[in-house]
Amino acid sequence: MLSETGIHSGQDILLYHLSLEDGQTVSSLVEKMCIQQATISSMIDRMVATGMITKEKDAQDKRTSRIYITDKGKATYKQVAKIWRSMESIAIQGLSEQQQTQLTELLKHVLNNLE
Repeated sequence: MLSETGIHSGQDILLYHLSLEDGQTVSSLVEKMCIQQATISSMIDRMVATGMITKEKDAQDKRTSRIYITDKGKATYKQVAKIWRSMESIAIQGLSEQQQTQLTELLKHVLNNLE
C-alpha cells in the first residue's frame, strides 16, 4: 500500500517523526528510529533528491545537520497516515472493543520487553 506513495521502506517512519517535530538532528532521528547512521544518511539523501525533505546545517553548530519536511513531504505523509489508518482497520477487523484494548495492552507489554 505504501508503494503507491512513492516512498521506500522506513521513509514513512522518518516522515512521521518530522511531522511531530520538524528540524530534528540526524542523531536524534537515528535514536528515535533505532537504525544505523549510514542507513539514515542514505535514506535522507534519497528523500532530499525526491524533494520530500531538506537537510540544512544548524545555525549554531555547523557540524550538525537538521532535517526539515517539505510541502511535498507533508502531502506524502498525509497519504501515509491515511494508509496506516486503513491498515489498522483491516488488522483489528472483527475484534470487539475489549479485545482491541487487550491487544493494545499486550503489544505495549511486548514493546516494553524489547526496550
